[in-house]
Amino acid sequence: MPYYIPAYDTEAIYPWWELGENPYTASPYQKAVSYEGEALRECLDGIRTVAEVHHKHNAPATFFLVAKLVESAPRELRTILNHPLFDLQCHTYTHCDLYETAKDEAALRRELVDSKKVIEDTFGRTVIGLTTPGAYCEGLHKQQELLETIWTAGYRYVRSVGKGPFQTVPAPLTQPFWYDADGYPDLLELALHAWHDNILGGQPFTAHWPPVLPWGYPSKMPATAQEIYEVYAPGIDHIAKNDLTTYIPCFHPWSIYRADKNARHIGLLLGHAKRAVSISSCTSLYEQLRAAKK
Repeated sequence: MPYYIPAYDTEAIYPWWELGENPYTASPYQKAVSYEGEALRECLDGIRTVAEVHHKHNAPATFFLVAKLVESAPRELRTILNHPLFDLQCHTYTHCDLYETAKDEAALRRELVDSKKVIEDTFGRTVIGLTTPGAYCEGLHKQQELLETIWTAGYRYVRSVGKGPFQTVPAPLTQPFWYDADGYPDLLELALHAWHDNILGGQPFTAHWPPVLPWGYPSKMPATAQEIYEVYAPGIDHIAKNDLTTYIPCFHPWSIYRADKNARHIGLLLGHAKRAVSISSCTSLYEQLRAAKK
């Protein structure tokens, strides 16, 4: 059965437009991102707006939370997200590159173990899902240090595949798989698909040619909620027509909010998905796939 999975990488704003001609790397990201003041308020407004759209459609969603953001606004986030519709999982502690962090055991533990505890203590829920910042073409294949730490920490599914060939965008429609070949047969990959919305909205990144998605590229950078919806909507119809399991675009609440203060493109996608496929959270789908595997 095909599923549209609304999943949101929930982190503070990254103002790449302030970099000018300087290339993006992890270092300027960490220096530029802010968890206070106006940046934090705008980030929370985006989360609140996305949550309200899901309430309106009575549709589940998974929010992958950066722990540093949770520490900065625990009361506000509990007010917005502590609802049965919402599945709350982890997006590391500081939104670092896990490939690089794996070289430092203490830093890796902070990003994967301490972050999980912050979210669990704040919301009183068990965290079993992880989205890696940025995502990778090969996901966690052959990343033994990462896999061991992830599994030992208690994660049971990841979203780590989310780039095209040679770490380009958009991401292909990689379907769920288990990490059997790497020695973790009970760890599930729920790959993310299509455009990262912050990149679609202007963050510089390398795109792949020819297109890796069956419906190709938009003819121009989308500027309205309707145009953004039209970029993502073909994925819903494609998985329905081809009986694929998942379509999981990469969205960020702050980027959604910057594109449209009412998150109308999210509402349009949820309405479209209701007519064509089922809607599920990441954890609910993981539980279904785990049960089917037994």
